[in-house]
Amino acid sequence: MDSSSFGNTFQDTLYKQVNKGAIQFLTVGEELTYEVSWWFIKIGTIRTKVIEVTKHNDDYGIKAAVYIDSYSGLPFVDLHSVFETEMDKNCFSNSFISKTKDGETWWATRYRYDRINNRLFVESGRTNNKNSGEFKIEKIDTVTIQEKTQDGLSLLFFARANVRKGTEVKVPTMINSKKGLTILNFYEKHTDTEIDAVEYPVDVVEFDGQALFKGIFGLTGPFKGWFSNDTAQIPIRAKMSVILGNINIELIKWSRANWKPPKYN
Repeated sequence: MDSSSFGNTFQDTLYKQVNKGAIQFLTVGEELTYEVSWWFIKIGTIRTKVIEVTKHNDDYGIKAAVYIDSYSGLPFVDLHSVFETEMDKNCFSNSFISKTKDGETWWATRYRYDRINNRLFVESGRTNNKNSGEFKIEKIDTVTIQEKTQDGLSLLFFARANVRKGTEVKVPTMINSKKGLTILNFYEKHTDTEIDAVEYPVDVVEFDGQALFKGIFGLTGPFKGWFSNDTAQIPIRAKMSVILGNINIELIKWSRANWKPPKYN
């Protein structure tokens, strides 16, 4: 059993900075597909989906998923993962499950929060069905946490909610069943970027940060992102560091009512 604590080093700063109206940018059914490239080699896709938004008294429950798939035939990467998160209205994680293909089965990890006792239970095991939330638990770890945290998917929505904050935010993050920290620098830089999916420069807000952890496919270190400069605040492009080196993530397809990448003027 691993039992340790984030402490409250960043807690006061975090809660002062969080955007209380995070729910406004979300649309149920929103589906975004990105292509991942390393140098000039296209290595796979990332697809995000907002599954459900429900109201609970004064809060909201937000359910979202991401599907990560490398392209077949690549000798240096074979990765297939599904993440599902449930978040509150400020895009903090309330529950999380990940499934990553391992041979003929899927290795699953689920986070169960015990807020009253400041604990997080990390359950791990195998399943034959990537679409099932049930699996045979082989291991349970207990982590002490004293504040709300992010998982690998809720962190993306948290960034969308707060991209216009104009300040640095330090976010406790649970990645691969371990505690880490994400530093997000929201400096309100209005600029443009280009993607192959449209024939015009896209109007975006730029930010950067540091992943002080090792995530999926060795994700760590500095990163940079460009989100649409509109009410949807949709990720348009990102640059990140993984095992292979620097990768580019670019929006190639989207399904959201009455939305397209805004044109930069």
